[in-house]
Amino acid sequence: MGDEFTLEDALIILQRRFLAFILPVLVFAPLGVLTVMLLPAKYTAQGTILVESQQIPTEFIRSTINAYAQERIQTIRQQVMTRNRLLEVADEYQLFPRELGLSESERVKLMRQRLNVQLITTSANRGSQGDGTIAFTVAYTDRDARKSFLVANKFMTLFIDEDIRTRTTSASNTTEFFEQESTRLRNAVADMENRVSEFKSQNSDALPEHLNMHLNMLERARDDFSNAQASITQLEEERRFLESQLISGTAGDNSMSMELTRLESELARLRATYRDSYPEIIAKREEIASIRQRMAPSSEIKRLREALSTKEDALIALERAEAPDPEAIAAAETEVETAREALSERISDETRKGSPDITGVQLEGRIAVIENRIRMLHKKSDATQEQIISLEQRIAKTPEVERGLASLTRDYENLFGEYQDVLSKQQAAQLAENLEINNRAEKFSTLEPPLLPEKPSSPDRAKLILLALFASLGAGGVAAFGMELFKSRLRGRAHISSIIDGPPIAVIPYIHGEKDRTGRLPFRLPIGGKRKKPRSGSRGNAMPDAV
Repeated sequence: MGDEFTLEDALIILQRRFLAFILPVLVFAPLGVLTVMLLPAKYTAQGTILVESQQIPTEFIRSTINAYAQERIQTIRQQVMTRNRLLEVADEYQLFPRELGLSESERVKLMRQRLNVQLITTSANRGSQGDGTIAFTVAYTDRDARKSFLVANKFMTLFIDEDIRTRTTSASNTTEFFEQESTRLRNAVADMENRVSEFKSQNSDALPEHLNMHLNMLERARDDFSNAQASITQLEEERRFLESQLISGTAGDNSMSMELTRLESELARLRATYRDSYPEIIAKREEIASIRQRMAPSSEIKRLREALSTKEDALIALERAEAPDPEAIAAAETEVETAREALSERISDETRKGSPDITGVQLEGRIAVIENRIRMLHKKSDATQEQIISLEQRIAKTPEVERGLASLTRDYENLFGEYQDVLSKQQAAQLAENLEINNRAEKFSTLEPPLLPEKPSSPDRAKLILLALFASLGAGGVAAFGMELFKSRLRGRAHISSIIDGPPIAVIPYIHGEKDRTGRLPFRLPIGGKRKKPRSGSRGNAMPDAV
């Protein structure tokens, strides 16, 4: 059958094999219609869930849920259609009777096939919602209309509840995370504050903010040290002068001192000539002793001198102790000053009363006062020198302390800034959580609840019947053409022209015999022009059109 096959050939085959064509049609068409009519009815209940936008502007509160609606729907779909959840719904509504003998896996598979979730998107909202999803439908199909209605409502409730639970949990987890971070950073900031405080405490004598004060103190201490040294030098010169006067005995007009000097010279001259037992030497000694006794200070002055010396020794011992007691030192200094004043007053009293050697007493008193002042100035000078050394060390240590403090301060400021940032994010997360709890954020809401289906959604019997009829016709055509191919026959002038490789000269019409009455079409098909009716009474076998 190649290129020579035409519509004319098809009509010839149909006319010739009409019985082979009509029998499959008569068999398969009723069977197909019967099968379609016996198919069980299935009912679909469908509801629509709207994806509502956040009710409060995002400029004021921004939600912590970053997933687009389409992503959330797919995630919730996986959570709702878990094995355990589907089995719970199937058992709750008795979707699969026990007599069916279905396993759990088979029931889960059927549930997933019957549940259908379709997204409704629009390009108009793509800028606001990101993926353009504005709603989605939830449909469930079952042979029982009521069960399909109940299960569809159940799954819509599960979708909405799962969305609320997921968003609230996610917002709570975000808030909890920032709370943990803020607590950690708050402890870190407190630890850093303690480190800074400890560093300042350890280096309180060399802090950068005290540098100018230390420089001023160093300048004053150096001036005080210079003044003390100058005073000490002046007092030492004065003391040496008084001592020289006391030793030489030339202080003023003192006859007793001159007499003592003369007697000591005579005693030395006599001892050079005579022995000590010589009467005149003994007399000179007695006279010198009498004068010395008269020139010696009174017992009260000696006592006051001894008391002053004792108190000075006690003060020196307190100052040189390993752990000096400032209060004890101050009390000892007061006692020394009191003893010095008492000695000065005693010397003045005896001077007014006319002491035998008042000049020596005055000199010794002045020397004692000068020595006390020198000692106090030395003490002050030593303390000032120690202060100078300490201030110089502090000033030299300040740059190093400043570097260490700057490093700690920088770390503290960075850590505190991070803490403030996390704290602000925690507050924003708490607002977002309140937004979710109060159901003011983006949410799922029922737009159209599922209704009890009144008509079955499948099968579409009209379309299936029409399809069965077309299938039966196709089966008849296949049978007719199959028989034609199995039994090779001439089919008309086109077929003959292809065989003889030329056009036919004439066309003889097909003459039917008595045996051809059965199985022919109720109408005549013209082949190769008009067909002539055969003469009545003509007999013979069927003959094809011939050349």
